[in-house]
Amino acid sequence: MSGLATVRACDQGHVVHYPETLDATAIESMRELAFCSTCECGTVHFVVVWAGDRTRVMASGGPEVFEKFEAQTWPGATHTDELGTFFYRVIDNPLAVTLFTS
Repeated sequence: MSGLATVRACDQGHVVHYPETLDATAIESMRELAFCSTCECGTVHFVVVWAGDRTRVMASGGPEVFEKFEAQTWPGATHTDELGTFFYRVIDNPLAVTLFTS
């Protein structure tokens, strides 16, 4: 059974969850993985699982954060286990994160 990892999402102390296996996937592939999630207060967060580093919330805001994420051409992938299906994108160039957040 795969577990869930958490990352603190906002100043109110809310967290977002993601499959903990994404940490290993990022390290094995040597590529950053990104996803969007919403915390309890309704804020949308752009989260990056950094290869060999910790997972970080890189941008937060309203629906426009998710819309910008969906507009990216980064390859999409899914992780499926007994907890469900989780969609994420593979970032081939870490500079793309900087461009996304600027």
